Amino acid sequence: MFKVLVKFYHGLIAFTALNSLGVFGHKLSDFSSVPTTVKTVENDTVLLPCSHNGPYTNIRWLRDELLLADSGNAAFTPPERVQLFRNGSLQVTNVKLEDTGEYLCQIAGDFGLAIQRHAIEVQYPPSVISYPSGEVAMKVGALFEIVCDARGVPFPIITWRRPGDNATDTDHVESRRRLLVDVKSRNDAGRIECVADNGFGTPAVSGILLVVQFVPEVKAEASIVHTKIGFRATLECSVTAEPSAVVHWFHHTAPIVFGNRKITRQDTVVSSRSQEQLHTRSRHLLIVDNVQDIDLGMYECKAENKVGVKSAIIELTGRPMPSIFKPSTIASSPMTHNLIWQTESLSPIAEYKLRFRQVPTGNLTPNSRLPPPDWTELTIPGEFSDGPIHTAGYVLHGLATGSVYEVVVSARNRYGWSDISKIVRFATAGEIEEATIVSTETIDYDQIDDNIIPDLNSSGNYDYSTSRSAGRCGEITLSMMCFVVYWISLYQEW
Repeated sequence: MFKVLVKFYHGLIAFTALNSLGVFGHKLSDFSSVPTTVKTVENDTVLLPCSHNGPYTNIRWLRDELLLADSGNAAFTPPERVQLFRNGSLQVTNVKLEDTGEYLCQIAGDFGLAIQRHAIEVQYPPSVISYPSGEVAMKVGALFEIVCDARGVPFPIITWRRPGDNATDTDHVESRRRLLVDVKSRNDAGRIECVADNGFGTPAVSGILLVVQFVPEVKAEASIVHTKIGFRATLECSVTAEPSAVVHWFHHTAPIVFGNRKITRQDTVVSSRSQEQLHTRSRHLLIVDNVQDIDLGMYECKAENKVGVKSAIIELTGRPMPSIFKPSTIASSPMTHNLIWQTESLSPIAEYKLRFRQVPTGNLTPNSRLPPPDWTELTIPGEFSDGPIHTAGYVLHGLATGSVYEVVVSARNRYGWSDISKIVRFATAGEIEEATIVSTETIDYDQIDDNIIPDLNSSGNYDYSTSRSAGRCGEITLSMMCFVVYWISLYQEW
């Protein structure tokens, strides 16, 4: 019997404790005040209410288990800035950041112990620190991580921004704090920042200045420099690099030794590294005075930094430049065509090599295309003028009427042959029987120049001009020729 009474007594104590906490919603623990979370700022004053409907004998206030006030203990002195009123309310003046926390109001009476929870949230603007920070140098291909540690109440949300985009990930806290950076090119250089914002005050910003280190980029102003014996020649290359590059010049793979007046160099910094441009640009000239045969050949502009080496090749030559076909003002017949071209050469032109061929026509399937036509080659003597502009012409005879031809030309002086000119197409007068022109040879379309297409003038003669457009076809009375002109225009635009 005694054991039963002990168990009943213990059960009653447990019931009373749970009831005092409001577990069973007993009226004895009924508060007339409501739990409150006060959001405030520093130096403000906060009043937390605590009022119970039942008679009570004592009120105690605690913050995170730290006793702040006790009405039943006259010897207890509340902390500075804390005051307990007779109605049970607790006042905190000149609020500080450390006042943030959970506040418990405990009321004791005949009913037991009743507890009500309140909270003070002292808001303050966000702050953020990034790791790493400041200027960070990384090579192209590097992969690294930036971590941002933010503070503030409410807790800030972190977003990321970097050159050219706004990268944001708010799905996970760790994703907001960390950013994985893949350095793919020098265009990734610039500021990478994390922005912490909690809606209170000004958003905080931290981050890094990413400096991308890369192999120098070297560009020749002209890959071929034409000159003449006794002339001055200037070779130029531009270099973009981070870190700055050292530039060396080579001739026929041998380093050029400076110190004489014949070959000199000029190095100029076009733009220095700055916060806006995180690399340097420089211009480098190699000047050769009184050019001789031994000075001709291949030159190399080589730039080197700690990331790597890159170079550009420049040829110093006396060969002619590629010829350019010009429109002819001389009328042509259905079986002839007048060609005129210009060549730039500082030395006299010894001869020209003119090649032409007829383009196959016909509605052909891929399995029945005609074989590639052979070029007909003609050698034309050059005129021995000093130049530098040399003009030559030739009349092609015995051409098929109503046909399309291709023509190229190259020139030779004492230093050798020029590169071949761009391919030029022209059509002879007369009706073209088939509607489709089929080229059976793989052609570099960049090497196809403007078409030379015949138009009828008011006198009935054909006038040849360079034109990409088929819009002038309306002047031609032959409808099939119009279709061919249109096809050639499309063929050249590819």
